[in-house]
Amino acid sequence: MSSERNAPRILGVGIACLDFVFLADRAQSGGQSPVRDHVVEGGGLVATALVTAARLGARAEIVTWLGDDRAGREVLDGLRGEGVDVTRARVVAGANTPVSFIHVEPGTGERTIYHRRGVGLPSDGDVDFADAPPGYDVVLVDGVWPGASAAVAEAARRAGIPVVGDFCPDEAREHLAKMVDALIVPRPCAEKLRPAKSREQRLRALTDLGPAFAAITAGEQGCHYVDGAEIRHCPAFEVEVVDTTGAGDVFHGAFAFALTQRWPMSKSVEFASAAAALSCRELGGRRGIPTLAETLGFLRARGAEDWAS
Repeated sequence: MSSERNAPRILGVGIACLDFVFLADRAQSGGQSPVRDHVVEGGGLVATALVTAARLGARAEIVTWLGDDRAGREVLDGLRGEGVDVTRARVVAGANTPVSFIHVEPGTGERTIYHRRGVGLPSDGDVDFADAPPGYDVVLVDGVWPGASAAVAEAARRAGIPVVGDFCPDEAREHLAKMVDALIVPRPCAEKLRPAKSREQRLRALTDLGPAFAAITAGEQGCHYVDGAEIRHCPAFEVEVVDTTGAGDVFHGAFAFALTQRWPMSKSVEFASAAAALSCRELGGRRGIPTLAETLGFLRARGAEDWAS
């Protein structure tokens, strides 16, 4: 990777939260189940995507809102520890930081999330710059503060900076989709938006909202995406899965990094799929996030196309 001065810059606008993740068999109603392992660490769509970008070698910066509580301090410490710039993170006096409790099932790595939204945080956020600051290579947005995300996305597009979206484009966020160049959603979102449609129709419905590129991630079924006229499929990589928490966030962060490298879309999707798969090796959404060298080594070892050099 190039020196830090020449490293790509990625700006993210969206949620950062604290995750309490525990590995346990599912308990019967009213019963109990022993916890096999647990971890407490930062989470959140854009926050974990930016941690991924930083691990891969990018200079990452976040715009977010947190409470002035212990959870907020842990979130900021975790981001700083990963090298994410938190200068634009806003701490709101008297507010509570978003928190998630995540149950992970042994064997499958499937997780169930119980999320408490931030209390006392703004329903939407104001950004303190009229235009995207110069020098960013990619902007990442989620839909938690859609007005703030839209303002930054619009400024980025005016400046020719690609925008990657991590949100379900429901009625409240359709306007944000119009400002996104690449929209990547999980399968449940696509099924909810177009329940009676085929996969191709769901992908076309996403691009009809405005993005030139759209993808649907589907865990072990891989990623289906449309780029221009062609619909393609990237199979999932096989790894020993411990926890799928944050895999979609990692996909977004790795895809954003891939855009900074100006790789073809097929190669960018394959790279993001590999990084997401590797992130499932450890409990928690961040412990297993790979470095650039690990991801490239993983791709080369499996004979993936175009990664020999």
